[in-house]
Amino acid sequence: MQGGSDGDGVRHAAESLRALRDELPTAAEHVDGTVRKRIEAVTGAVEQAAKGVGAELRGELLSRAHEIRLIGTEMAAAREDAFAAVSHVLSGYADEIEALLRPTDGGGPPAIAVPPALTPPPGVMTTAEETAAVQQDLPDDDAHQDAIAAVVASCPVDYRLLVGELLSDRSAHAVERHGHHLTSAQMIARLQWLLDPAGIDGWRLNADGSVESWRKHKHGTHQVGAASGHYTSPQAVAKPLVALLRAAGGTRAGLDALLDAEADGETIAKVFLRVTDTGVTAQDVHTQRAPGTDTKDGKKMWQRARRGAMAGMGDAPDVRAYDMVSGGKRPGSLIVFAKRPDGPWRLLTSYFADDPQRVEYLEP
Repeated sequence: MQGGSDGDGVRHAAESLRALRDELPTAAEHVDGTVRKRIEAVTGAVEQAAKGVGAELRGELLSRAHEIRLIGTEMAAAREDAFAAVSHVLSGYADEIEALLRPTDGGGPPAIAVPPALTPPPGVMTTAEETAAVQQDLPDDDAHQDAIAAVVASCPVDYRLLVGELLSDRSAHAVERHGHHLTSAQMIARLQWLLDPAGIDGWRLNADGSVESWRKHKHGTHQVGAASGHYTSPQAVAKPLVALLRAAGGTRAGLDALLDAEADGETIAKVFLRVTDTGVTAQDVHTQRAPGTDTKDGKKMWQRARRGAMAGMGDAPDVRAYDMVSGGKRPGSLIVFAKRPDGPWRLLTSYFADDPQRVEYLEP
């Protein structure tokens, strides 16, 4: 089939399918917003009832409220999976329908066949006790320094000195929290229970089953949103740093000038590099992510459930392994620097992120 009014109709059908696909994020926000509103109404009533009753009954009611919040996270995760499958089908059919416009060998139009969407990986739920065991096996200072040395050695010779200075600065924790020497278990512990893999921020499991997490230099808990990940090799850690230094001419002066322009008078500079800038691949990054957090309300529900788990109310919400390079909305490497008056720019961190317009820099 080619050209003419038939061709216009085929194109319109394909465009309509893609337009419907593009409406899914807005629909997702609406669905999760409605779910969260209902969940908060029910849990609020249960928590109100828990006030003024005996300790045993109060604990039981608060645990029930936590279970309801976990149901909210499961609903958001199921919605995300369903919408992802629908998006896959709509895109696939749009592509297949457009293929009807291409010339054929005379054997008739090709059959439309869209492969099924990939099955999401299983969710993982760990306990506070398992996280306490992970805490006992975190890398020590020597392991972190060895990891930094491996990253430096993987860089081009001309960049090694500057990369070593940046990564070894006392303010830097790029390798300590996102390096290749870290493990999936440590990423899960960080995401579900706010255990700092660098061992900088504090963490404690209490006798009553609750968990405490605190920042070493500031108020509040260890900071992580709805995803936690690390680079998988020294070369992967180096890729965004080398790309940035190459753009800056490979010198400290060039880097400071580039960051001065980027910061526009501020003391924090955030540089985001797309995978096309760095060459980072799916094999270079390991990410654990909270399912159902592709919406604002889905993320809020999941983080509220995490706080409940840490308060000893019950299970932690699920996390999953996630291919952020292939599945992210706008994936890339985020590198963050800080500057004191009259001083050079100092590296704070470097990690792989998705859609940095929605990512707040949370680490100290």
